[in-house]
Amino acid sequence: MHKKIFLKILLICSIIFSQNQWGGISVATPDNLDAITINPSGLGLNRESQTGLYIPFNSNFSIYSANRFNGFGYDLKYDFIDGNIPNVFNPADGNIGIGFSIFNNAYAGTKWNKHKLIDFGFLYRPYNFISIGFVTQYDESLSNNINSTLGIALRPISFLKHKFTFGVDLKKLNNDFDTNFEISPHMSLKPLDGVSIDIKYNLTSNDVKLNLGLNFGKQTINSHISYNEAKEIYSGLGYYT
Repeated sequence: MHKKIFLKILLICSIIFSQNQWGGISVATPDNLDAITINPSGLGLNRESQTGLYIPFNSNFSIYSANRFNGFGYDLKYDFIDGNIPNVFNPADGNIGIGFSIFNNAYAGTKWNKHKLIDFGFLYRPYNFISIGFVTQYDESLSNNINSTLGIALRPISFLKHKFTFGVDLKKLNNDFDTNFEISPHMSLKPLDGVSIDIKYNLTSNDVKLNLGLNFGKQTINSHISYNEAKEIYSGLGYYT
């Protein structure tokens, strides 16, 4: 009964309201398909094979797809401009990444983006209640550091059985902490079995990201919603296993 109610809310929010297509909100919590885009070191976590499909609601019809397996992952975006079918060998955007364990509870990974960007990611989980992530991005020549993000996520309340997580991401742009430093607190909550709510707020840009998820065993339906300072609202609906 609760899942049916939440599903209706999720669908309504998807239609009314972003394109954080795989649900990631922090470099410290890249646990599923979001590892491909947010922190490739998460691909090194022991997970079963996962596939996903995401459709944003905007004026131009687009489709995102993703796969991860055995420490490898990729995602692709295709734009159907003016209703034309895109070239399958020339996606509008795409990422290819790998992740692996470097020692107990520590992981590293790297990702290449079609637009000639390379990410290096690290993840460390020394205890069950804490996760620390770091990602730094360069151009293809590795001569220009574009941005770096350090994140931490905590699950300090043991009796909630990991149903409540909070933390913060610190991001620097153009290697300049003085003028380009962003702070984004985040929170994840699982109020009911199979129901998840994630929220992230950028204190610098006032952007808000909200992820709503409904899990049916190994299948998850999710909606990603974002709102920015320009009062623009974006949304989409996705599915992954």
